[in-house]
Amino acid sequence: MVADFNRLYVGISLLIAVCFSYIFNLDLLLLSVIVLFILYDLFSVKLTNLIVQLLIIAFILILYILIKEYKILFDYLYLIQIFFILLTILSSKYRFILFNISVCTFCLILFFINYTDRYIFYLIIFISFFNDTMAYIFGSKIKGPLILPNISPKKTWSGTLISFFLSTFVLILLNFNILFSILISIFLFLGDIFFSFIKRSLNIKDFSSTLGNHGGMLDRIDSMFLISIFFQFILITKL
Repeated sequence: MVADFNRLYVGISLLIAVCFSYIFNLDLLLLSVIVLFILYDLFSVKLTNLIVQLLIIAFILILYILIKEYKILFDYLYLIQIFFILLTILSSKYRFILFNISVCTFCLILFFINYTDRYIFYLIIFISFFNDTMAYIFGSKIKGPLILPNISPKKTWSGTLISFFLSTFVLILLNFNILFSILISIFLFLGDIFFSFIKRSLNIKDFSSTLGNHGGMLDRIDSMFLISIFFQFILITKL
């Protein structure tokens, strides 16, 4: 019960911080805090040695400069992200190096989404938070059979299906079409599973404990991870 209360308390605090950021146009500050916490998590679990991690950050900074100053690779950033995600899944020897690159590329995508359309940036954060919260509440109350116990030992069919339908419904209310809303809800789930897969490979429960019972920032961005790719594609193609 105490753990549930602490998780709810942290969740409400995070939501208030995001709303405060949206109202007072503190996008860059919010994004900076998210990225700093992400980098802390990547370093704290020692996915790679220090030199490799610094090289990865240098690679991302070069990508940032190329895109921001010269508009090079902007239209293909989501494809770069997909490429590294697929390599991460298929690889065994270099999985955690590739995961680092994928996460750092995600940070770039978030920045450029905010740079292009701040409404989408906050929508990504909101719908991810909403989906996670609904899955946790209904999954812990209703319980029932697990979906993939070897990858995500607490994810139930009840919590996942209810959060899926509720997230889809909210997106429809926000004037997204049904197909788009369903795809986003699916990607919310797949992003969560992808991060759980990485954690099982590392044999850890959470990436860190910086957010208390929520784990670390990497444990919170899992649902945002794949939908950010989808939204960047939508923004670029103007579908």
